[in-house]
Amino acid sequence: MLFDLRYALRVLLKNPGFALTAILALALGIGANTAIFSMVNSVLFHPPGISEPDRVVAVRVRYDKLNMKSIGTSVMDFKDVRDHGDIFEAVATSSMGSMNYLHGDLPVRLMSAQVTYRWFDVFGATPILGRTFSSEEDVKGANFVAVLSYPTWDRYFGKDPGIVGRTISLNQQPYKVIGVMPAAFVRPSQAELWVPLGLPPSEFSPNNRHNQHLSTVARLRAGIPFQRAQATARVITERVLQNEDPQGYAKSSLWGVFLVPYMELVAGDLKTPMLVLMGAVVFVLLIVCSNIAGLMLARASSRGREIALRAVLGAARWQLIRQLWAESALLVIPGGLLGCAAAYAGIQVLLKLAPEDLTKGFTVQMDVRVLLFTAAVSLAAGILFGLAPAWQLSRTDHFESLKEGGRSGTAGRMKQTLRTALASAEIGLALILLVGAGLFIRSLNELQQVNAGFQAKGVLTGTTVLPATRYKKEEEQANFYRSVVDRLQTLPGVQIAAAAIPLPFSGDDWSASFKIDGRPQPPGDPGPHGSVRYITPRYFAAMGIPIRMGRAFTDQDRLGADRVAIVDDALVAQYWPNENPIGKRIRQGQSGPWETIVAVVGHVRHSDLAADSGKGTYYYPIYQDPAPYVSFVLKNSGGRLESALRETVRSVDPNQPVFAIKPMDEWIAESLGSRRFAVTLMSGFALIALFLSAIGVFGVISYGVTQRTQEIGIRMAIGAERTQVLGMILTGGLKLAGAGILAGLIGAAILTKLLSSQLFHVNPFDPVTFAGTAIVLLLVALLASYLPARRAMGVDPMVALRYE
Repeated sequence: MLFDLRYALRVLLKNPGFALTAILALALGIGANTAIFSMVNSVLFHPPGISEPDRVVAVRVRYDKLNMKSIGTSVMDFKDVRDHGDIFEAVATSSMGSMNYLHGDLPVRLMSAQVTYRWFDVFGATPILGRTFSSEEDVKGANFVAVLSYPTWDRYFGKDPGIVGRTISLNQQPYKVIGVMPAAFVRPSQAELWVPLGLPPSEFSPNNRHNQHLSTVARLRAGIPFQRAQATARVITERVLQNEDPQGYAKSSLWGVFLVPYMELVAGDLKTPMLVLMGAVVFVLLIVCSNIAGLMLARASSRGREIALRAVLGAARWQLIRQLWAESALLVIPGGLLGCAAAYAGIQVLLKLAPEDLTKGFTVQMDVRVLLFTAAVSLAAGILFGLAPAWQLSRTDHFESLKEGGRSGTAGRMKQTLRTALASAEIGLALILLVGAGLFIRSLNELQQVNAGFQAKGVLTGTTVLPATRYKKEEEQANFYRSVVDRLQTLPGVQIAAAAIPLPFSGDDWSASFKIDGRPQPPGDPGPHGSVRYITPRYFAAMGIPIRMGRAFTDQDRLGADRVAIVDDALVAQYWPNENPIGKRIRQGQSGPWETIVAVVGHVRHSDLAADSGKGTYYYPIYQDPAPYVSFVLKNSGGRLESALRETVRSVDPNQPVFAIKPMDEWIAESLGSRRFAVTLMSGFALIALFLSAIGVFGVISYGVTQRTQEIGIRMAIGAERTQVLGMILTGGLKLAGAGILAGLIGAAILTKLLSSQLFHVNPFDPVTFAGTAIVLLLVALLASYLPARRAMGVDPMVALRYE
């Protein structure tokens, strides 16, 4: 084998152009596979910063009748899971919030995760400085301690190793920093610091059973399978239904607790697109291998007499095949190493191309698993592109090869057929990728045409959170919002100023059940349910939401005034299908105040352009029912208002930062970020495949012209026209492409069916995409064939007749 490797090295050094081309092509294919696998590994299988992630589960709740398939948990759900210590090694829960921090003279907002003290134990995470929370600190009134994330420690404290023990001001309260977490750990992904949740004993009440506002996670004990833990969740569900559900509410709502592998929950909608991309780069690697196999076949043909002589002098067939494998190995090793370097650079590019909300708190590491994957891919690639010449060698009659070589030195029909088959395979694989990219592009375009129910263009938004320590009374909150909105209305360029919470497409979707006055609710009936929004009077005008009937909120709808509400036409269709709802009364809970409906407005898609839940929405005036935070909405006539928005808020309260300042259409664009990212990558890989397949067609036709030079000369010597030669070569190229396109269309019809769940208003067998892709590939194949065909037209018959 060492002799074979030495000989293979000498052979490759004599052909540096071939060796360099093959190594670079391999680096491209292997690097793309390694880069995408690194992301898949970090997202789906082995995320950095989590020890034994397969033991971490998320606790979820469902209300099937209310079409709420997977939501957060209540305090009581958290307690029930925590009580099963025989199944769960650690259980914790969290609630996201934010805290104001004065960085120099500038107030900034930090996303804070309020967590119970075993949060870090669930993930097996340890701090790089200090410690995490103790049970004594996870108590209301004794929880003024904080753990910083690595980015927060870096950005605001300059990685000061003396930060532990220092007191900082958060929400104008002193907090003691007790630890710093490593860069790889950011759970939840938005967290910039952690503080104890400090749940008071009063929260652990059956009355809070259906107040799901927490995110609960748990670590399974070693050796406990997921199925057994899931069975425990079913036991909890049955106990609650039997013992805590006298009104039958949970049972009639089809309520239940269940578990989800934590990484599956975190991956969410990314799982399928990432697996699709993984399949795409595998196709790219297959095309690369086909190209290299074609090159090796061409070289094997040119070395046909050498190999035949070695065979007749006594070399066994397996020794000849081993020689070819040695050459493959010498291509694979540097190709794999360059692929790793390309993957590392590619990962950095991918993280910059990916939407910020996908990559925040996300790190990709080239760990042992990734390196093993690269080694496996490299080995598989070497085997793949070494198969064709090895198969050809195993079927060759070397005595005939010597005679054939002595006659003409041309390749046999079998050898050329195999190269043609490989080029056709490249065309087929490229067509599958192009069809997939085309379907994704059409789907994204269809989504961008969806009417969200409001006018996003020319609307700027920014959010602020009022700390409870500073704004304790509802009147103080309402006065703050009114003062800011009134001042914003006077800014140059501002047409309409308003405020609302939560904003469409901001990631928040508040919802609640309500009662309708005069409409009895049967025992166990979960009752009407809808999304809830809190707005200022001119919000509908700022957002371009049409008022179907009635009036908008006014400044008179404030604290102490008669309670009012507005519903959208989706809610009307659900609960007042044949009635005029204006003047009807609704209320939240069993004893809340009644609100009179004063208007009906158009329905708004609040979170997803692709799958509107159809859930109706009801609105409350924020001056009458203040919320703890709000987003300001500015309908503007042009110009930059970001700084003016910040300064206006600070003019009312110098300690209040404004964050997430962005145009409304950017919120919508971000909701399509994962789809757009997948489309970008899929299109890029498809174009690479198209380029490689064109090179493959060009190589096969060009090599065929070279080998048929004497034949072409004879044809021209006996009267063939140059146009006939051109037609002959182009016909060969089109036949090659046609076979590949036919196979690709069949493969695409099978595989694109798997993409149907990722498409929006696009048929996975869309004839326009299939036909357009086939035409593009035919044109590319025609162009790739034309260049060698022109060379064939220029053959001098007298020179060709002497050609050997």
